[in-house]
Amino acid sequence: MNKNQRIALLATSISYVLVILDTSIVNVALERISRGLATDMTGLQWIVTAYVVVFGSLVLSGGALGDTYGARKIYMIGLVLFAVASLISGCAPSISVLIAGRILQGIGAALLVPCALSLITHAYPDNTARAKAIASWASWGAAAQVLGPLVGGLLLAVFDWRSIFLVNVPICLGGMWLTLKIDNQMSDHGRRRLDLPGQLSAALAMILLNAALIEGVKSGWDNNWIRVALALSVLSALSFVIIERKSKSPMLPLFLFSHPVFSWICLAGLSSAAAFSGMLFVLNIYFLQGAGYTPLQTGIALLPLSLLVMAGNIASARLADRIIPMSLMLVGAAVRLIGFAGFALVTADFFYTLIAMELILIGFGSGLLAPMMVSVFMSTVDKKYPGIAAGVSRATGQLGSAIGVAIFGAFVADAHRIAHGTRIAATISTAVSVLIILIIWHLWRQRDRALARTTVADS
Repeated sequence: MNKNQRIALLATSISYVLVILDTSIVNVALERISRGLATDMTGLQWIVTAYVVVFGSLVLSGGALGDTYGARKIYMIGLVLFAVASLISGCAPSISVLIAGRILQGIGAALLVPCALSLITHAYPDNTARAKAIASWASWGAAAQVLGPLVGGLLLAVFDWRSIFLVNVPICLGGMWLTLKIDNQMSDHGRRRLDLPGQLSAALAMILLNAALIEGVKSGWDNNWIRVALALSVLSALSFVIIERKSKSPMLPLFLFSHPVFSWICLAGLSSAAAFSGMLFVLNIYFLQGAGYTPLQTGIALLPLSLLVMAGNIASARLADRIIPMSLMLVGAAVRLIGFAGFALVTADFFYTLIAMELILIGFGSGLLAPMMVSVFMSTVDKKYPGIAAGVSRATGQLGSAIGVAIFGAFVADAHRIAHGTRIAATISTAVSVLIILIIWHLWRQRDRALARTTVADS
């Protein structure tokens, strides 16, 4: 690993921690925010959903901007936006200003994630080295996702709720300093034209779908506004396909989906994110409401998951040059399947010792699976489209997370049936894990057939 590669990896890892941390850290501060800004439950819900919806909806556009104007330039803009947004959120005098700050944070995050993967892809042209780098990068984000409640609990034990936003500012400044040291050749781009109609239709489809999924559980699926949002989301998605088919410089070249690995990994990534994020949401509810834990205790209870996700990422990075990514994906999915199945088979209220064992399996399996899935996905795309590919990868992950939280959240809505709802969620996650294993096995068999045909042709 040369100096430029180390700088690129460190700079992108810092921003990924910020982006993922802000999807979970705010949850533990909602009660304090409610008292400080005198807001109701609707305002609190929008504090959480505004960031997630905007992030998931615009991440594909962020990748396209990186490919058009250069990944390093757009990445730097993303860091500036995230720092300004965090400052606005931390100093917000009202709930409306705080929500506006969260929206701006989501825009910054949508620029950072795809451009980070694009920078890593350019910095590590070798497939094996790239797989290791992505595994390292993913380990920081995975840890941040689960450590959010713990970090938030620690900050709130010492400081005001504003600290969970203001702490981002100096970290962003450090990221900017590192980004300036990245070799600009690593973010080479093709100066493609910006596809504004495609970006607008894609963003509208994602925003409406995410909003409908998040609000559907609360308002009911028979609510007319939810139905209208879903219908408009479908129309926007169809418009996007038509626009991209006719565009001379499409934001998302649809021929990418002609590659079977690209398409199947998209499905696997969406399913994997739904199972993991949905189950993580359910476990937070179980600890906070079912077991009566404090936010800090909840963060500590989830430590086995976060630590083993990091351990799985480290293991996948070290094994990437000795074991093919497909094999690591299959092992990771199988280990995770055992963890989910353990929850599903429990017939009484959970004991923490049992929960910790299942969290270890789910965490380690996810740590093996996720970075190798991203690495295989990125390896299928032409060097001209790393930002687009990264945007698709993250967009499917965000959509999967929204679906998982929306569906699984309904199972634990009744405070008296949280343990039962947790088992239902785990059963669905088990079934999803079986689907992922079947997808990986199918891709593995296709790879073996292709190698066999190549061997026959060469002989």
